[in-house]
Amino acid sequence: MAQRSSNIIKALELEIMEGKLTPGERLPSEEKLCARFDASRTVIREAIQQLRGRGLLRTLKGSGSYIADPSLETLAGAVETYSVLTNDDSYLELMDFRILLETECARLAAIHSGEKIIEIMQKAIDKMENSRGDRKRFSQADIAFHLAIAAGSKHNLYATVLSALEKRSIEYANVNRGDSEWYQNVITTHQEIFDAISGGQSEEAAAAMKRHLILSRRHYVDLER
Repeated sequence: MAQRSSNIIKALELEIMEGKLTPGERLPSEEKLCARFDASRTVIREAIQQLRGRGLLRTLKGSGSYIADPSLETLAGAVETYSVLTNDDSYLELMDFRILLETECARLAAIHSGEKIIEIMQKAIDKMENSRGDRKRFSQADIAFHLAIAAGSKHNLYATVLSALEKRSIEYANVNRGDSEWYQNVITTHQEIFDAISGGQSEEAAAAMKRHLILSRRHYVDLER
């Protein structure tokens, strides 16, 4: 059954991606899908359930299944699932992705951030200062700092994706925090980012963020070795 439903999922997913099935459109009835794919209702229902889990379908009780509208929530769920399930080797690719994304977030935050975002960033740095050696609290403050920058970028897609990566980032940080020198290095690089963003220096903010994340990546590689 798994192979049969997998083939149906691929076929319907392709039609959605190609625009043959559009957002809001009702999916053909189970009876019609059974006839089209020469499959049992059980197989069709399994395929529909999988597509719904991927965020491609929404089901209305008593009405049927419909092609889902574009949703940042759906995107966030998919990214979070991937980040949590991916292996350590692929985590490096996620870190590379974060470098690209957060560098741009920092640049935009320096242009668009208001007093509220600056205040949240400052509180996060203060909490980091007071949480040296406490991996959990330090990591929470660290992530809060980065999410504030994403929000300050005023780019909803960037903020959504980074928020989805939060859980895996916290897990990594909790396990891989180093000695007292490491805590100081993290605080110092965060302060450099903060100074550039609060000063409205967009290119300096981007450069500071890139330096910070590259150092984190190197630390991860060194630990793996």
